[in-house]
Amino acid sequence: MAFEEKLWTISNALSISRIVLMVPIVMLLFSAIPYHREYAVLVMLLALATDALDGYFARRLNQVSDIGKIIDPLADKISVGVVIILLTLFGDVQLWYTAMVICRDVLIFSGGMYIRKRTGKVLSSNIYGKITVVLIALTIIFALLRYPVFYDIFSVAKWSSVAMMVLSFASYVQRFFSVVSTDTKLLRYKDTKTQKII
Repeated sequence: MAFEEKLWTISNALSISRIVLMVPIVMLLFSAIPYHREYAVLVMLLALATDALDGYFARRLNQVSDIGKIIDPLADKISVGVVIILLTLFGDVQLWYTAMVICRDVLIFSGGMYIRKRTGKVLSSNIYGKITVVLIALTIIFALLRYPVFYDIFSVAKWSSVAMMVLSFASYVQRFFSVVSTDTKLLRYKDTKTQKII
C-alpha cells in the first residue's frame, strides 16, 4: 500500500523511535538505581540525535512525505510532553512552564490538522519551531541533572525557550491565517467561476 510505503521509511522510523525511547526514560526516572537521571539524560540525547537524523535522511533519501511531516513534530510533542509532565510532578519544573509548553504544542498541532483537513496541505515545522524544541530539550536536560553548577545554564535555557515559544507560536499563527485566507480567496474565486459558467 502507498500509505505503508510512505510510513515505513528510515526517516519516519527514526521519528517513531523517539516516542519508543520514552519508555526507558520513564522507567529510569522512576528507578532507584544510582545516577538514574544521568542515564535518562543519555537516552534523551539519543532521542535528540534521532530528531536531527530523521530530517537528514528524509532529504538525503528523498523520503519527505506528508505523513512524515505529521509524525516528526508529533514525536517531538509527545516526548517533550511526557518528560516535562514528570519533571513537574517531581518538582523540577514549574507548572506554568509545563502548561505553556503543552498548550502551545496542542494549539499548533490542532491548527496543523485543521489546515490539512481544509486544504489537504501539511505544514512542516519552521526554523523557529526547531530552535524552540532544542531549547526546551536543554531546559529539560539541565532540570534532570539538578547540578548546582548548571543552574545558570538552566535558567538561560528556560527563559530563552519561553521567548522562542512566544516567537514560534506567533509565526505559526501568522502562517495559519495566511493559509486560511489564501484558501478562502481560492474558494471564492472558484465559486465565482462556477457561477459564470452556469
